[in-house]
Amino acid sequence: MTDRQLLRLLQKNNRRCLRDLAEELGISAPTCMRRMRRLESTGVIRAHAALLSPTRIGFAVMAFVEVTLVNASGAEMADFERRMSRCPEVTQCSELAGDVDYLLTVQVREMQEFADFTRTQLGDDRRVRTYRSLLVLRQLKNEHVLSV
Repeated sequence: MTDRQLLRLLQKNNRRCLRDLAEELGISAPTCMRRMRRLESTGVIRAHAALLSPTRIGFAVMAFVEVTLVNASGAEMADFERRMSRCPEVTQCSELAGDVDYLLTVQVREMQEFADFTRTQLGDDRRVRTYRSLLVLRQLKNEHVLSV
């Protein structure tokens, strides 16, 4: 129960000092630190990061791109995943069940940059059967908090 409470607090604001977190949880600061380190080492906490507003820093274009490969074999999929993990434009890449193999979230500064990305990374790739772009007009909700 204490770990879940700690995770809730960290999701709201991970910049709070350790002493304040421990006090709110009713545990000592060293115990709180041990719990945090254990949650980090087991991969429950992946990273401590700042959440940026893409539009405020110039990333005006966001799109979801559905990708279907010609041959969804293990080697082809692994190669595609490696390539997408190296693309700075791709902020998320998810393997899907169903007719589409992957869903990408792509964020770029302007439409020409998106066109260049789709042409070079998807259109020119003989292993990509089809792709479909869904341009985001307005994002209504973008939360990163899980109900723990």
